[in-house]
Amino acid sequence: MKKTIISALIAMAGIMPAAAQTEFRHITFDEAKTAAKAEGKLIFVDFYTQWCGPCKRMAANVFPKKEIGDYLNPNFVCLKLDAEAEGAALAKTVEVKAYPTLMVFDADGNKLGSFAGMKDGQDFITAVEMCKNPELSPERVTARYEAGERTPEVVRAYAISIVDNARDYMSAFYQAGKIIDDYFESLNEQQRLKPENHFMFDSYTTGYNTPRVQFMIANRDRFDTSKSNDIAEQIKQQMTFEANRYFTTNVITDQASRQEYDKFKQNVEKMGLTSKFANMFRFAEAHASMDVEAYVDFCDKNFDTLDTEEQGSLLAQLSKTFAPSTPEQIKKVSGFARKRLPDLPISQLLMTAYSLHDLEVPKH
Repeated sequence: MKKTIISALIAMAGIMPAAAQTEFRHITFDEAKTAAKAEGKLIFVDFYTQWCGPCKRMAANVFPKKEIGDYLNPNFVCLKLDAEAEGAALAKTVEVKAYPTLMVFDADGNKLGSFAGMKDGQDFITAVEMCKNPELSPERVTARYEAGERTPEVVRAYAISIVDNARDYMSAFYQAGKIIDDYFESLNEQQRLKPENHFMFDSYTTGYNTPRVQFMIANRDRFDTSKSNDIAEQIKQQMTFEANRYFTTNVITDQASRQEYDKFKQNVEKMGLTSKFANMFRFAEAHASMDVEAYVDFCDKNFDTLDTEEQGSLLAQLSKTFAPSTPEQIKKVSGFARKRLPDLPISQLLMTAYSLHDLEVPKH
C-alpha cells in the first residue's frame, strides 16, 4: 500500500507543472564559475543582507515569478550571497555599496555589470540584459538613442539607464517618463497595443490622467491576451494612486473637478474596484463639503473605519491633507493626529512625526 501511494505521488509530480521560480544554487562562487563553464552560462548574483527590506521583498515577490525564473534559469548560474556573511569577501572585491545589488559575471568571474535596488517584471529583465549585453550598456544605449534609434528595447533601456545613474531620482524619473511619453506619441494605435510596447504602461508613469494611462484604461480589452493580467494590475495600481490623491487632498473644488471625480468613479466601477476604494471616496466627498474644523471632526469620528494603510496615508501629510490656515486650525489638526500616536505601528509613527513637525514648526 505504501509503495502504491509513493508511486502515485511520483506520477502526480510528473504531470504537475514545475515551479518556474528562480533556481538559486547553494554553491560557492568558485563552484559557480565551474558550473557556468560546463553549462555555457553566465553567473547572476543577488548580494543581500539580513536587514534589507527591498532584499526581502525581491525574495518574496520577484524571484518566485515565472517570467523571472524563465529568463534567469536557462541563462545563468544563480547565487544568493549574504554580503555580510559568506559573500562578504566577494562583495568587497566588486565594491558592493547598496542592497540589494544584482550583478552579472562571465564564467571566469569577471564582472560584466550590476544595478542596485528593487526591480520587478520586465524592468528587472531589461536591467539584467543591460548588464550582460554590451549593446545595452549605459554608454552604448545613450549613443544609440541620441543617434535616433527608437526600438522598444533601446527606449526602455535608455530610460532605465537615466534613472539608475542619476543622483536626483525624482528628476530622472520624470525625464525617463518624458522619453517614454515621446515614444508613445510617435506610435499609432495598433503599435501601442503590441506586446513589445507593453513597457510603456508599467514604466515611469506619472499620473492617472496622463495619455499613456488613459489609453491603457480605454483599450484594456484590446491588449494581447498574454498581457491582459499585467494590464489589469497596472490599471488597478494607477487607480489606487488616484483614489489616494482624492483621499489625501481636497481637489474636488468646483464643477469641473467634480465631473472629473465622477468620471473616475465610473471607471473604477467598470473595473470592479468600488468596494476597495469605498472609504477613500467617502472621506473625499466629506472633505469637499466641509470646512477644516468640520472635516477634522469627521476624521476623528470615522478614523477607525479606515484600514491601516489608509490611516497612514491620512496622517502622513497633515498640512497637505487638511490645509489649515489659522493657529486654531493647526492646533485642532495636531490634536487629532497626536491622539493616534500611541496606537500607530512604528513605520507610520515615524511618518506621522515628520508630518506633525512640518505642521507645527513655523516656516521661515
